[in-house]
This record gives sequence, structure tokens and C-alpha cells, in this order.
Amino acid sequence: MRLFAVILWALVLFIFTCNISLHALLNDKILFIINPHPKYRDLFIYLDYNLVHPYWIIVKLGHVIGFAIMDFLLFWWTRKRTYAALLTITLALLTEILQLFFNRDGRIYDVVIDSVGILISYYASKLHKTIKIISKELNLGKR
Repeated sequence: MRLFAVILWALVLFIFTCNISLHALLNDKILFIINPHPKYRDLFIYLDYNLVHPYWIIVKLGHVIGFAIMDFLLFWWTRKRTYAALLTITLALLTEILQLFFNRDGRIYDVVIDSVGILISYYASKLHKTIKIISKELNLGKR
């Protein structure tokens, strides 16, 4: 069940990552156009953040949420906190490279944005664990 959730969410991320555009996706069009000769140097463009489209902030918030969910699911499946975070960061990098093969704008700065979501998930799980430990200790002290 847990592995199925990871695979399903990875598929959702793949569709969002490789679909020709957000506009097409929002209009119920899943369309993949393959570019067999991507320009890898495009990964390192960093001054185009305001030129891509008017919904840039909303899309980047989607990056944060999408990869926070991916990290949570990987942690839920593996039960290894750091391993799940590293795996999710690797997946974030791979999605940016993959976008280049689908006529999309893969950018290293998106990996950094994805990592914000991963860090939120990482520290939320650490905080949850700490709260559980403190709660347990407080309950033991009442006896």
C-alpha cells in the first residue's frame, strides 16, 4: 500500500513535470512532446524566473507542496528519515533534467525550491517525533 502511494504520487509528479504546459494540463490536455536533443546548459539559467509565465509563484508553491508530499510518502514507505529526504532531492534533480527532454524549462533553482518542500516535510516529521517523545515522557511522569 505504501509503495503504491509512492508510485502513484511519482506518476502525478511525472505528468506535471513532463506535460507540455500548465495551461494545457489545466484545460484537460495531457500532451508530451519529446525533445531528443535537449540543451543541458539550460539547467543553469537563473534569470528567467519572471519571464516563464504570470503564474510563476503559484507554480513554485506547487513545487514545494508536491515534493513535501513526495518526501512524506517516501519516509512513510522507507521509515528512514534522511534516506527519504536524499531520495526526494535526487528525484527533484531528475525531474528537472527530464523536463529538458519534454520541451520544458528544467532549472537548478527549481531543485532548490523543491528542497524547501522537502525540508518542511523533514522538519515536520522531526517535530512530530519530538512531540511524541515529550508527550510520552509527560504521561509517564503522571503515574
